Amino acid sequence: MVHIIRVSNEENEKFFKELDMLADIVAYDHISGFWVYRLNPAKVSAYGLDKAVEFLGNGLKSPPPPRTLHLLKKIAAEPIHIFIELDGGVLIIYPQKNSMIVPLINDGFITYDIHLKAYVAKAKDLYTILKHAEELGLKVRLGFNINYRASFKTSLATPLDSCLENAYNLWKEAGYRGVIVHPVPERRRLVALKAIHELGVKTAILVPSVDHLRNWYSDLVKVLKIPETLVGIYGAGVRKLGEVTVMTYDMAANVLPRFSSFFGFIVADECEIAVTETYREVLEGATAPYRLGLTSRRYADNNLHELYPELIGAVVFSVNLAELFDRGCVPRYRVLRVYARLSNEEYEEWRRLMKSYAEFCRSALPRVEEPRRRLRAVLELAARDAGAREAIRARLKAREIVLAFEKKIRVVAKLLNIFSDDSIVVFSKYEDFVRELSRKLIVPAILPEITDDERRVYMNMFNRGVIRILATSVLLDEYVEAPQPNLAIVVSGVSSDKKYIDRVVRTLMPKKREALLIEVLTAKPHAVKNSFTNLEKPQGGAAI
Repeated sequence: MVHIIRVSNEENEKFFKELDMLADIVAYDHISGFWVYRLNPAKVSAYGLDKAVEFLGNGLKSPPPPRTLHLLKKIAAEPIHIFIELDGGVLIIYPQKNSMIVPLINDGFITYDIHLKAYVAKAKDLYTILKHAEELGLKVRLGFNINYRASFKTSLATPLDSCLENAYNLWKEAGYRGVIVHPVPERRRLVALKAIHELGVKTAILVPSVDHLRNWYSDLVKVLKIPETLVGIYGAGVRKLGEVTVMTYDMAANVLPRFSSFFGFIVADECEIAVTETYREVLEGATAPYRLGLTSRRYADNNLHELYPELIGAVVFSVNLAELFDRGCVPRYRVLRVYARLSNEEYEEWRRLMKSYAEFCRSALPRVEEPRRRLRAVLELAARDAGAREAIRARLKAREIVLAFEKKIRVVAKLLNIFSDDSIVVFSKYEDFVRELSRKLIVPAILPEITDDERRVYMNMFNRGVIRILATSVLLDEYVEAPQPNLAIVVSGVSSDKKYIDRVVRTLMPKKREALLIEVLTAKPHAVKNSFTNLEKPQGGAAI
């Protein structure tokens, strides 16, 4: 409703005094010799609506158009102290007197924008401003509509377990704001679904990928029974607004500012992404009072989790995989480790190569001890130093020996024969291994370079039982079609990678049964390890 008034410098002092009671000065246009003012509805209400309309209609050479006068009559018919407009995620604040908003300025909620020449605030702080005004007995009028109530009815088909119920209750007690840390994506989504069910407001769900988008869409329709016509999607080539809308973060950055006051509830999936510099403006520019962050990580990179309280709410519940097992909230899994043994010759060659690499490092980089920093330094030297290039070749050859891809492919082949009745996913973070395994054992492989359509075909065939073996170098926890095998085989190096194993377990978390995970590692020639030679299909194993 912003109306700009341009006044000639030739007007008398009395005129400007009266104008100051209706509008805020913006600037002086030196080229035209006109003063520029912005009409302030809060000031108009104090001045007197009829008197103001008369002054604006008769005292200006370019009086406000009829539409502006009509809106003024609607807004300022009763006395108001603060008028607030919303423009692209930014609140523009019109106080009757600046002293009314000083506490909010001091607390950092309201600032003066030198470009707009106006007091502004982030849309996320709307309810803080309204609460402050109420406490001071100030009457506020909004220049935009807020109607969060949804028209749909839901029914929650899947109940929450005791762990998730506790998480949900803690989120409610925190004012329907906060972050929930839970390692299993499909389970933590249930908290958001229950919140949508109970709040009954229009909801925006922000997700990092198209696969997340499909996953949420499926849950909204199948678990909450929301009619498909009311579920919106922004992503995957679709642009449709619904009372519940799932959108990728990339789309939200462009779309959500246009619907700043439409949604009453925002769910940020993988919320460590939502608070990055690229996307945090999405949360800052929405008025939604209810907010829920979902993640598997208690701490975000670069300490970005410190922004949770401001943008989403503090962490109200956090649980890791081991705690879920202890509480009985998810089935346990067993780990069986088998080993591909190096021969004496391979082991001695590995030692010789690593000794050569270490001797060069001690000679050329005596002060660099941390392995990763040392490797980076040798790589930099290799561009101009023949000795460094020889050291890198030695290290690569040693790595090839110790990873023992050929031996581990034979191990995996035997495991596939032993577990011939089971559906199996073979994981390895080494892409070269997955490619070689796929080529030699004729196993479909999911690698970063394959298309989404090809990946979905493989997943669909696996889940329907058309193929029983799948190999992947990609952790599948973000995919809606993530398989539920009977067995996971993880091909590692010489030692177990606990973080990687935990992510594999989260990916394949079974619903009602104990899982079996076999890890294939490299062993020294004479190390005392479980022999693989006589491995039979196990009947037991140590639970983790």
